[in-house]
This record gives sequence, structure tokens and C-alpha cells, in this order.
Amino acid sequence: MRKALTLGAAAVLVLGAAFVYAMARHDVRALSDFAASYEQFDKAVSEQTLNDLRVKSAMQISSLTKNDGSMMKVAREVSELAASEVSLMKASRLEKDSEAAFELNARLTALQLERKAAYARFQRLLAAPPNSD
Repeated sequence: MRKALTLGAAAVLVLGAAFVYAMARHDVRALSDFAASYEQFDKAVSEQTLNDLRVKSAMQISSLTKNDGSMMKVAREVSELAASEVSLMKASRLEKDSEAAFELNARLTALQLERKAAYARFQRLLAAPPNSD
């Protein structure tokens, strides 16, 4: 009887460790997928790269990962800023009035800087100690 309990406890421990390992591996993959998607968007701003960024920014990571909530929030912020950037790019291409186009381009530059700053925050959270947001 005692041997059966020991074997049962060992099985639960192994299954628990496997579950934790799988969660942590999922988190690492989700975070690296988001980073790769962002890099693609930053190199080639387009609807296609934006759509991929949106999908990857909707990641769900476990509390096993430090700063999990803050990283998910900042990833979504990056995606929202990227969407605004694509919209402004479209508007600036269609604008015929040079003064209005200049203003749109200035807003676009400011938005790009804001997006890059948000991504830098995301990267700091990855490297930061737990709950340092």
C-alpha cells in the first residue's frame, strides 16, 4: 500500500513538472513569436505584417513568466500603435494638400517613435526582475 502511494505521488510530481515545463515552453515561444513579428513589421510596414503582429500580440502567457501581465499589456499597446501607424500611412498617401500631408507625416513620425518606445518597454520587461513594471 505504501509503495502504491509513493508511486502515485511520484507520478503526480512528474505530471506536474511536465505541465509546468509545457507552460514555460509555450510562454517562450509566444514571446519570441511576438518579437519576430514586431521585427518584421518594423522592417516592412504593411497590412500583412500588421495582421501578423496583431495575432501575435494577443498572446496569453502564464504567471510562470516574470512581468507576464505587463508584457501582455505592452504587446497589445505596440499592436494598437502599429495599427494607427498603418492608418496614418494610408491617409498621408491619399492626401493631396501638401500642408495637410506634412502634418500627417509629422504625426506619423511621432507615432513611430511612440511604437518603438513601447517595444523598448516590452524588451526591458523581458530582461527586468519580476514585477518591476
